[in-house]
Amino acid sequence: MTEWGEEALARLRAAAHRGFGDADLLQGRPLGPVLQYAGDVLVAALEQGRDVRSLALACLDELNGRALPGDAELADEVAAALGVRAPTGLVPLPVDLGAVAAAMQDGCQVLDPERGDVLPAGEADGLPVPPGVLPEGEDARRGAARAWLAGQGFRPAPRSL
Repeated sequence: MTEWGEEALARLRAAAHRGFGDADLLQGRPLGPVLQYAGDVLVAALEQGRDVRSLALACLDELNGRALPGDAELADEVAAALGVRAPTGLVPLPVDLGAVAAAMQDGCQVLDPERGDVLPAGEADGLPVPPGVLPEGEDARRGAARAWLAGQGFRPAPRSL
């Protein structure tokens, strides 16, 4: 099994950020270290009609087994894309989960609920992003941001230029 090098991680981040369903990036690599990115890529792939059911089921199983913050929310999205669960009803928002996680660590920032931008609190109105202690690791931080976002009634959607 091939591990996740920097180049592969960069391609996976880009695919998740832009909503590319490039599930080939996941083939032959462990899903565990990148479950939050993998789930987003697999949801996009399923929505694009790609044949990734077995990989998506494996991701769903790992999300349910790991149970870190944000894993349940992403598991719901993967299950809905697979057609085994009803859609969550969360409103899609084009947001960068990494930016939300950074705002949670830094505090004093808001999330624009229409555009998905994270802005300094004094410069705009929006949803105050609560400061907090985040778990270690990029994937876990992304999950914590996803959990907070779901609590506000949103789910991340791909950002485009």
